[in-house]
Amino acid sequence: MFFAALSVLVLQRRYSRWQRAKAILQELPTEIRSAQERRIRLEGWRLVLMAASLVLMTGLVFSAFLGVPAPVLLLLRVLAILSVLAVVLLGLRL
Repeated sequence: MFFAALSVLVLQRRYSRWQRAKAILQELPTEIRSAQERRIRLEGWRLVLMAASLVLMTGLVFSAFLGVPAPVLLLLRVLAILSVLAVVLLGLRL
């Protein structure tokens, strides 16, 4: 539960920072704005993938407790790993 609560708090904080950055972007000059738009777009995708990984990991835990068949657990596990990997890779590109 601690991990889930901490993840939600981090996601909320990152989302508010992303919204502020997006609002500030509109005030920048055009030549600077184009370079920053890419970073903000990548951060948006990173937030989406963070939320997806949180949902997938939560679903994985509940599925394991409910006795879901092994192929479904394997699929959820692979999707969770891929989403976390994508978050890390996007973090390295920023």
